Amino acid sequence: MENYFIIDSHAHIIPQLSGASGYSSKEDHLDISQRSMHEHLAQPARKKKDNSIVNKELWDDTYGDKGKLNVNFKVGKYGRFEWIQDDEECYIQYLPTYSKNMDYTVDQLKIMMDYAGVNKAVLQCGGVYGNLNKYYLSQIKNNKLWNTLFYPLLRINEKNASTKKELSNFVKYIKKYNFSGLWFISDKSSFTDQYDELWNKVSEYNIPVFLPFFPDEQWGERMSIIDKFTDKYPNIPCVLPQAFPLSAKKKDSKIVLSKKIKNIIMKGNIYIEIIYPIGRGQIEEYPFKISHEAIKLLYNEFGAKKLVWGSDIPMIERYCSYSQSLNYITNYCEWINNNDLKLILGENLKNIFK
Repeated sequence: MENYFIIDSHAHIIPQLSGASGYSSKEDHLDISQRSMHEHLAQPARKKKDNSIVNKELWDDTYGDKGKLNVNFKVGKYGRFEWIQDDEECYIQYLPTYSKNMDYTVDQLKIMMDYAGVNKAVLQCGGVYGNLNKYYLSQIKNNKLWNTLFYPLLRINEKNASTKKELSNFVKYIKKYNFSGLWFISDKSSFTDQYDELWNKVSEYNIPVFLPFFPDEQWGERMSIIDKFTDKYPNIPCVLPQAFPLSAKKKDSKIVLSKKIKNIIMKGNIYIEIIYPIGRGQIEEYPFKISHEAIKLLYNEFGAKKLVWGSDIPMIERYCSYSQSLNYITNYCEWINNNDLKLILGENLKNIFK
Protein backbone atom coordinates (compact mmCIF):
# COMPACT_ATOMS: atom_id res chain seq x y z
CA MET A 1 0.00 0.00 0.00
CA GLU A 2 1.13 3.55 -0.71
CA ASN A 3 2.58 5.49 2.20
CA TYR A 4 -0.50 7.59 3.02
CA PHE A 5 -0.90 9.95 5.94
CA ILE A 6 -3.99 8.42 7.52
CA ILE A 7 -6.45 10.01 9.93
CA ASP A 8 -9.31 7.91 11.30
CA SER A 9 -12.42 10.07 11.40
CA HIS A 10 -14.21 7.82 13.88
CA ALA A 11 -12.39 6.32 16.87
CA HIS A 12 -13.10 5.90 20.58
CA ILE A 13 -11.38 5.60 23.89
CA ILE A 14 -13.78 4.37 26.56
CA PRO A 15 -13.69 4.43 30.37
CA GLN A 16 -15.00 1.39 32.23
CA LEU A 17 -18.68 1.30 31.36
CA SER A 18 -19.57 -0.03 34.82
CA GLY A 19 -18.66 3.34 36.34
CA ALA A 20 -20.32 6.76 36.22
CA SER A 21 -18.17 7.70 33.20
CA GLY A 22 -18.74 11.41 33.68
CA TYR A 23 -22.45 11.19 34.53
CA SER A 24 -23.82 12.11 37.95
CA SER A 25 -23.90 8.47 39.10
CA LYS A 26 -23.34 4.87 38.01
CA GLU A 27 -27.11 4.43 38.02
CA ASP A 28 -27.62 7.30 35.57
CA HIS A 29 -25.01 5.83 33.25
CA LEU A 30 -26.61 2.40 33.50
CA ASP A 31 -30.02 3.83 32.58
CA ILE A 32 -28.50 5.56 29.54
CA SER A 33 -26.79 2.31 28.57
CA GLN A 34 -30.04 0.34 28.87
CA ARG A 35 -31.84 2.85 26.64
CA SER A 36 -28.93 2.76 24.17
CA MET A 37 -28.98 -1.04 23.97
CA HIS A 38 -32.74 -0.90 23.44
CA GLU A 39 -32.15 1.37 20.44
CA HIS A 40 -29.06 -0.52 19.21
CA LEU A 41 -30.03 -2.53 16.13
CA ALA A 42 -26.71 -3.69 14.72
CA GLN A 43 -26.21 -6.56 17.18
CA PRO A 44 -28.92 -9.07 18.10
CA ALA A 45 -29.95 -9.94 21.65
CA ARG A 46 -29.18 -13.56 22.56
CA LYS A 47 -29.85 -16.09 25.29
CA LYS A 48 -26.79 -16.95 27.32
CA LYS A 49 -27.57 -20.66 27.53
CA ASP A 50 -27.55 -21.39 23.80
CA ASN A 51 -26.85 -18.05 22.00
CA SER A 52 -30.22 -18.18 20.26
CA ILE A 53 -31.59 -14.80 19.16
CA VAL A 54 -34.46 -13.25 21.15
CA ASN A 55 -36.61 -10.16 20.74
CA LYS A 56 -35.10 -7.86 23.36
CA GLU A 57 -37.36 -6.15 25.87
CA LEU A 58 -35.42 -3.36 27.55
CA TRP A 59 -37.59 -0.26 27.21
CA ASP A 60 -41.21 0.69 26.63
CA ASP A 61 -41.18 3.55 24.14
CA THR A 62 -44.77 4.38 25.06
CA TYR A 63 -43.48 6.05 28.21
CA GLY A 64 -40.49 7.83 26.67
CA ASP A 65 -37.70 8.56 29.15
CA LYS A 66 -39.65 6.78 31.90
CA GLY A 67 -40.08 3.58 29.93
CA LYS A 68 -37.21 1.61 31.47
CA LEU A 69 -38.16 -2.02 32.09
CA ASN A 70 -37.07 -3.76 35.28
CA VAL A 71 -34.92 -6.51 33.78
CA ASN A 72 -31.86 -6.38 36.06
CA PHE A 73 -29.83 -4.76 33.28
CA LYS A 74 -26.10 -4.70 34.03
CA VAL A 75 -22.66 -4.21 32.55
CA GLY A 76 -21.05 -7.60 32.08
CA LYS A 77 -17.55 -8.50 30.92
CA TYR A 78 -15.87 -9.25 27.60
CA GLY A 79 -17.92 -6.68 25.71
CA ARG A 80 -21.38 -7.75 26.89
CA PHE A 81 -24.38 -5.96 28.39
CA GLU A 82 -26.61 -8.44 30.21
CA TRP A 83 -30.15 -8.70 31.62
CA ILE A 84 -32.93 -11.13 32.60
CA GLN A 85 -35.85 -11.56 30.20
CA ASP A 86 -38.62 -14.17 30.61
CA ASP A 87 -36.47 -15.80 33.30
CA GLU A 88 -33.62 -16.20 30.80
CA GLU A 89 -30.18 -14.63 31.00
CA CYS A 90 -29.69 -12.52 27.85
CA TYR A 91 -26.93 -10.35 26.41
CA ILE A 92 -25.80 -8.08 23.59
CA GLN A 93 -22.21 -8.29 22.37
CA TYR A 94 -21.55 -4.55 22.10
CA LEU A 95 -17.79 -4.17 22.51
CA PRO A 96 -15.32 -6.68 21.04
CA THR A 97 -14.94 -9.92 22.97
CA TYR A 98 -11.43 -8.97 24.17
CA SER A 99 -12.84 -6.06 26.20
CA LYS A 100 -12.79 -7.92 29.51
CA ASN A 101 -13.22 -4.81 31.64
CA MET A 102 -15.69 -3.06 29.29
CA ASP A 103 -13.28 -0.29 28.40
CA TYR A 104 -10.84 0.71 25.66
CA THR A 105 -7.80 2.68 26.70
CA VAL A 106 -5.80 5.28 24.82
CA ASP A 107 -2.82 2.90 24.92
CA GLN A 108 -4.84 0.18 23.22
CA LEU A 109 -5.98 2.57 20.52
CA LYS A 110 -2.44 3.82 19.88
CA ILE A 111 -1.09 0.27 19.53
CA MET A 112 -3.91 -0.61 17.15
CA MET A 113 -3.22 2.53 15.10
CA ASP A 114 0.48 1.65 14.89
CA TYR A 115 -0.31 -1.84 13.66
CA ALA A 116 -2.82 -0.65 11.03
CA GLY A 117 -0.64 2.26 9.87
CA VAL A 118 -3.00 4.99 11.08
CA ASN A 119 -1.31 8.27 12.04
CA LYS A 120 -4.02 10.20 13.88
CA ALA A 121 -7.61 9.72 15.02
CA VAL A 122 -10.70 11.77 15.77
CA LEU A 123 -12.27 10.84 19.11
CA GLN A 124 -16.02 10.90 18.69
CA CYS A 125 -18.63 10.70 21.44
CA GLY A 126 -21.75 8.71 22.30
CA GLY A 127 -24.05 8.49 25.30
CA VAL A 128 -23.36 4.85 26.13
CA TYR A 129 -19.62 5.55 26.47
CA GLY A 130 -20.16 8.31 29.00
CA ASN A 131 -19.99 12.07 29.32
CA LEU A 132 -16.44 12.12 28.01
CA ASN A 133 -15.23 15.73 28.10
CA LYS A 134 -13.32 15.41 31.38
CA TYR A 135 -12.16 11.90 30.49
CA TYR A 136 -10.68 13.09 27.21
CA LEU A 137 -9.05 15.97 29.06
CA SER A 138 -7.46 13.67 31.62
CA GLN A 139 -6.29 11.09 29.09
CA ILE A 140 -5.14 13.27 26.20
CA LYS A 141 -4.92 17.02 26.60
CA ASN A 142 -2.53 16.75 29.56
CA ASN A 143 -0.26 14.33 27.70
CA LYS A 144 2.11 15.88 25.17
CA LEU A 145 2.36 12.71 23.06
CA TRP A 146 -1.37 11.98 22.91
CA ASN A 147 -2.08 15.65 22.32
CA THR A 148 -0.36 15.41 18.91
CA LEU A 149 -2.10 12.21 17.83
CA PHE A 150 -5.77 12.72 18.63
CA TYR A 151 -8.54 15.18 17.83
CA PRO A 152 -10.97 15.01 20.78
CA LEU A 153 -14.49 16.25 20.07
CA LEU A 154 -16.46 18.17 22.66
CA ARG A 155 -20.03 17.27 23.52
CA ILE A 156 -22.33 19.71 25.28
CA ASN A 157 -25.95 19.29 26.38
CA GLU A 158 -27.65 19.77 23.03
CA LYS A 159 -31.06 20.61 24.43
CA ASN A 160 -29.56 23.40 26.56
CA ALA A 161 -26.91 24.49 24.07
CA SER A 162 -28.29 28.03 23.91
CA THR A 163 -27.97 28.61 27.66
CA LYS A 164 -25.15 30.60 29.28
CA LYS A 165 -23.96 27.53 31.18
CA GLU A 166 -23.49 25.38 28.10
CA LEU A 167 -22.04 28.23 26.06
CA SER A 168 -19.52 28.87 28.83
CA ASN A 169 -18.67 25.16 28.91
CA PHE A 170 -18.19 25.19 25.14
CA VAL A 171 -15.84 28.19 25.26
CA LYS A 172 -13.82 26.66 28.11
CA TYR A 173 -13.15 23.37 26.34
CA ILE A 174 -12.47 24.88 22.94
CA LYS A 175 -10.44 27.94 23.95
CA LYS A 176 -8.79 26.84 27.19
CA TYR A 177 -8.39 23.10 26.61
CA ASN A 178 -8.04 23.21 22.81
CA PHE A 179 -10.61 20.54 21.96
CA SER A 180 -10.70 20.03 18.22
CA GLY A 181 -14.37 20.15 17.27
CA LEU A 182 -17.98 19.73 18.37
CA TRP A 183 -20.00 16.49 18.35
CA PHE A 184 -23.67 17.46 18.28
CA ILE A 185 -26.86 15.39 18.05
CA SER A 186 -29.17 17.75 16.19
CA ASP A 187 -32.91 17.94 15.68
CA LYS A 188 -35.21 20.36 13.85
CA SER A 189 -34.71 23.06 16.46
CA SER A 190 -30.91 22.90 16.58
CA PHE A 191 -30.38 25.36 13.73
CA THR A 192 -33.07 27.87 14.66
CA ASP A 193 -32.32 31.43 15.76
CA GLN A 194 -32.10 30.53 19.46
CA TYR A 195 -28.88 28.60 18.74
CA ASP A 196 -27.23 31.42 16.80
CA GLU A 197 -24.83 32.30 19.60
CA LEU A 198 -23.48 28.75 19.69
CA TRP A 199 -23.05 28.51 15.94
CA ASN A 200 -21.52 31.98 15.78
CA LYS A 201 -18.89 30.80 18.26
CA VAL A 202 -18.27 27.59 16.31
CA SER A 203 -17.76 29.75 13.23
CA GLU A 204 -15.55 32.22 15.11
CA TYR A 205 -13.32 29.47 16.52
CA ASN A 206 -13.03 27.84 13.11
CA ILE A 207 -13.77 24.28 14.24
CA PRO A 208 -15.77 21.49 12.57
CA VAL A 209 -19.05 20.06 13.81
CA PHE A 210 -19.76 16.33 13.63
CA LEU A 211 -23.48 15.64 13.20
CA PRO A 212 -24.13 11.98 14.09
CA PHE A 213 -25.81 9.62 11.65
CA PHE A 214 -29.47 9.82 10.71
CA PRO A 215 -31.89 6.90 10.41
CA ASP A 216 -32.27 6.00 6.76
CA GLU A 217 -35.80 7.31 6.40
CA GLN A 218 -34.80 10.73 7.73
CA TRP A 219 -31.91 11.46 5.40
CA GLY A 220 -33.83 13.68 2.99
CA GLU A 221 -35.61 15.58 5.75
CA ARG A 222 -32.49 16.18 7.80
CA MET A 223 -30.39 17.17 4.81
CA SER A 224 -32.89 19.92 4.06
CA ILE A 225 -32.34 21.29 7.57
CA ILE A 226 -28.56 21.08 7.22
CA ASP A 227 -28.84 22.84 3.87
CA LYS A 228 -30.19 25.96 5.57
CA PHE A 229 -27.49 25.72 8.23
CA THR A 230 -24.61 25.46 5.79
CA ASP A 231 -26.00 28.37 3.80
CA LYS A 232 -25.98 30.48 6.96
CA TYR A 233 -22.56 29.30 8.19
CA PRO A 234 -20.60 28.36 5.05
CA ASN A 235 -17.23 28.28 6.83
CA ILE A 236 -18.24 25.60 9.38
CA PRO A 237 -17.18 22.14 8.12
CA CYS A 238 -19.96 19.61 8.77
CA VAL A 239 -18.95 15.95 8.94
CA LEU A 240 -21.75 13.39 8.68
CA PRO A 241 -20.67 10.22 10.55
CA GLN A 242 -21.80 6.72 9.59
CA ALA A 243 -21.88 7.44 5.84
CA PHE A 244 -24.71 7.52 3.33
CA PRO A 245 -27.03 4.57 4.13
CA LEU A 246 -27.25 1.92 1.45
CA SER A 247 -30.99 1.58 1.96
CA ALA A 248 -31.76 5.31 1.88
CA LYS A 249 -32.67 5.28 -1.80
CA LYS A 250 -32.92 2.25 -4.03
CA LYS A 251 -34.31 1.75 -7.50
CA ASP A 252 -34.26 -1.60 -9.27
CA SER A 253 -31.99 -2.92 -6.48
CA LYS A 254 -29.40 -0.21 -7.18
CA ILE A 255 -28.40 2.58 -4.85
CA VAL A 256 -29.37 5.98 -6.18
CA LEU A 257 -28.84 9.50 -4.93
CA SER A 258 -31.52 12.16 -5.28
CA LYS A 259 -30.61 15.38 -7.06
CA LYS A 260 -31.77 17.30 -4.01
CA ILE A 261 -29.32 15.60 -1.64
CA LYS A 262 -26.53 15.78 -4.20
CA ASN A 263 -27.02 19.54 -4.62
CA ILE A 264 -27.07 20.13 -0.86
CA ILE A 265 -23.83 18.23 -0.29
CA MET A 266 -22.05 19.69 -3.31
CA LYS A 267 -22.72 23.31 -2.46
CA GLY A 268 -22.38 23.01 1.32
CA ASN A 269 -19.26 22.65 3.47
CA ILE A 270 -20.24 19.02 4.05
CA TYR A 271 -18.21 15.81 4.30
CA ILE A 272 -19.50 12.23 4.29
CA GLU A 273 -17.83 9.62 6.45
CA ILE A 274 -17.06 6.37 4.62
CA ILE A 275 -17.48 3.76 7.35
CA TYR A 276 -19.56 0.91 5.95
CA PRO A 277 -18.19 -2.17 7.80
CA ILE A 278 -19.61 -1.10 11.16
CA GLY A 279 -23.09 -0.69 9.70
CA ARG A 280 -22.94 -3.66 7.35
CA GLY A 281 -20.92 -6.20 9.32
CA GLN A 282 -23.99 -8.14 10.44
CA ILE A 283 -25.12 -8.79 6.86
CA GLU A 284 -21.97 -8.44 4.77
CA GLU A 285 -18.58 -10.12 5.07
CA TYR A 286 -15.15 -8.68 4.37
CA PRO A 287 -14.23 -7.23 1.87
CA PHE A 288 -17.78 -5.77 1.86
CA LYS A 289 -18.38 -5.92 -1.88
CA ILE A 290 -21.91 -4.52 -1.70
CA SER A 291 -20.63 -1.49 0.20
CA HIS A 292 -18.18 -0.84 -2.62
CA GLU A 293 -21.18 0.02 -4.77
CA ALA A 294 -22.09 2.82 -2.35
CA ILE A 295 -18.49 4.06 -2.15
CA LYS A 296 -18.27 4.17 -5.95
CA LEU A 297 -21.55 6.10 -6.11
CA LEU A 298 -20.38 8.69 -3.58
CA TYR A 299 -16.96 8.98 -5.21
CA ASN A 300 -18.41 9.44 -8.69
CA GLU A 301 -21.10 11.89 -7.56
CA PHE A 302 -19.09 14.02 -5.15
CA GLY A 303 -15.43 13.37 -5.79
CA ALA A 304 -12.80 12.63 -3.17
CA LYS A 305 -12.88 16.11 -1.63
CA LYS A 306 -16.21 15.35 0.05
CA LEU A 307 -15.26 12.02 1.65
CA VAL A 308 -13.40 10.99 4.80
CA TRP A 309 -12.54 7.51 6.06
CA GLY A 310 -13.56 6.27 9.50
CA SER A 311 -13.59 2.94 11.33
CA ASP A 312 -15.53 3.11 14.65
CA ILE A 313 -12.72 1.36 16.49
CA PRO A 314 -13.05 -0.64 18.79
CA MET A 315 -16.66 -1.54 17.86
CA ILE A 316 -15.63 -2.41 14.31
CA GLU A 317 -13.75 -5.43 15.64
CA ARG A 318 -17.06 -7.17 16.20
CA TYR A 319 -16.97 -7.78 12.44
CA CYS A 320 -13.45 -7.40 11.08
CA SER A 321 -9.98 -6.25 12.13
CA TYR A 322 -9.03 -2.59 12.33
CA SER A 323 -6.67 -3.06 9.38
CA GLN A 324 -9.45 -4.63 7.30
CA SER A 325 -11.76 -1.67 8.03
CA LEU A 326 -9.15 0.38 6.16
CA ASN A 327 -7.90 -1.95 3.44
CA TYR A 328 -11.39 -2.89 2.21
CA ILE A 329 -10.99 0.52 0.56
CA THR A 330 -7.26 0.73 -0.16
CA ASN A 331 -7.02 -2.82 -1.55
CA TYR A 332 -10.38 -3.18 -3.27
CA CYS A 333 -11.51 0.23 -4.56
CA GLU A 334 -9.25 0.23 -7.58
CA TRP A 335 -11.30 2.98 -9.23
CA ILE A 336 -10.00 5.51 -6.66
CA ASN A 337 -6.66 6.93 -7.78
CA ASN A 338 -3.79 7.49 -5.33
CA ASN A 339 -4.17 11.26 -5.12
CA ASP A 340 -7.85 10.91 -4.28
CA LEU A 341 -7.11 8.21 -1.71
CA LYS A 342 -4.77 10.65 0.02
CA LEU A 343 -7.66 13.08 0.35
CA ILE A 344 -10.11 10.48 1.66
CA LEU A 345 -7.70 8.83 4.08
CA GLY A 346 -6.30 11.96 5.71
CA GLU A 347 -5.78 15.15 3.75
CA ASN A 348 -9.42 16.24 3.93
CA LEU A 349 -9.42 15.89 7.70
CA LYS A 350 -6.14 17.78 7.98
CA ASN A 351 -7.81 20.66 6.17
CA ILE A 352 -10.98 20.39 8.26
CA PHE A 353 -9.03 20.64 11.52
CA LYS A 354 -6.66 23.32 10.19
